[in-house]
Amino acid sequence: MDDTLVLIGQSYIQNDLLEQVPSGPVRTEIFGEERSVTRSEWYEGGREGMKPECLFITPSVNYSGQQEAELHGRRFRIYRTYRCRETDETELYLEEQAGVADGKDTY
Repeated sequence: MDDTLVLIGQSYIQNDLLEQVPSGPVRTEIFGEERSVTRSEWYEGGREGMKPECLFITPSVNYSGQQEAELHGRRFRIYRTYRCRETDETELYLEEQAGVADGKDTY
């Protein structure tokens, strides 16, 4: 496991009205292994309107529900996960986000 992925999550703070409000993104760098998606994953994802790019395998302790990631300077959406109980690893399936380039939103 010599590849790195940056997970992008959201942190929350409590405001004066005791509401939980977003306070900004939280970036967490994790180690794992990047792999190509299978042909069937790419095909099925395309049928659903997605654009599967790759998958990233990491120990399950590293992942806590984030929905975005950055790999090699490119921003991705985590569209599916799979946890293998035998090896205690989690597979993160990544697709390129529409409207996002170089990690910055473009409107």
